[in-house]
Order: sequence, then C-alpha cells, then structure tokens
Amino acid sequence: MGTARATQPSRRPEQTRRAITEALLDLLRERGRVPTAADIAARAGVSRRSVFVHFADLDELYVAAGQRQAERLLAAIEPIDPGLPLPERIDRFAGRLERVYETMTPVRRVAIAASASGVVAKLINEGDEWLRHMLREVFAAEFAGRDPLLPDIVDAAVSWGSWYHLRRLSLEDRRRCLRDLLRALIPA
Repeated sequence: MGTARATQPSRRPEQTRRAITEALLDLLRERGRVPTAADIAARAGVSRRSVFVHFADLDELYVAAGQRQAERLLAAIEPIDPGLPLPERIDRFAGRLERVYETMTPVRRVAIAASASGVVAKLINEGDEWLRHMLREVFAAEFAGRDPLLPDIVDAAVSWGSWYHLRRLSLEDRRRCLRDLLRALIPA
C-alpha cells in the first residue's frame, strides 16, 4: 500500500481521539481560523473518515477540544492561598490570568469569530464561569459585606475581553494594567 499511514504504528482509540483534538487546537492557534476536517485529519495523521469514526460530528470534537484546552489551562495555574496578603494575592492572580488568557486567546478568538455553535458558546460560558469562581474564591474576604456587584465589576475589568483589548500594548504594559485594575477595584 505504501501510504504514510501504513508506516505509522497503530494507536489505541483514546490516543487517536487525543491526536485529533490536539491537531484541532494546534491548527486553531497556528492559522487563526477553523480548520476543515481534512486539515485536522492530516495534522493528526489519520484519515478524514477516522475523524468521524471517533467523533459523531464536529460539535463533539469541539467539546473534546474544549476539555483538552481546559486541561491545558488547569496545568498552567497554581492555587492561590486566600490567606496571603492582598498585594501578593493580586500579583499572583494577575499572573494566573495572564497565563490563562495567553493560553486561551488563539482558540477563543477563532471560536468567537467563526462559530455560531451552541456547543462552542457553552464552552466559552463555562470557561468564563470558572474564572469568575476563581476570582470570588481568591478575594472572598475583600468582597464580603461589600456591594454584591463588586465581583462582577472586577470580573468585567479583568475579563478575557479586556485582556484581548489590551493586546495592542506591550506585554509589560498589559501586566501593569491588569495589576493596577485589580489594585484599584479590590478594597483593602
């Protein structure tokens, strides 16, 4: 047969699924647009048909890729002790947001621009909710007894949308903006 695929060692189904989801995420980051199933298959080293053997449809593939993206994000962060002094928590939280946003930006930008899929919208909303929960957890003491909208105000100020807007600035200036926003909005 002499095809490239024939010389590849066989994979277990979970390895093939992983290769396909990794291929999708890599292509989203590299190209800045949604790849075709054929492009994903070529990158993963499988046939186009194999993509749909392992995933019922593209929405199922997007869910798996979203879960893999979440794994990457979780690997990029360390817990922040809510008992640390506020200035240290702010610095650590800003650093955490920076790592998360830099990891998610290429994929999220394409997902927002190119997909009307309810599945993709749900994944984006779940990611946003996870970040809001993290914010409320790290700064629970500062939010306690204050305006109930304060966590939402802080969330809006340091959201992915704000970070993306600041991408026109240097990385150092973006970092400063994020930390200064947190310092200005979170009461000591």
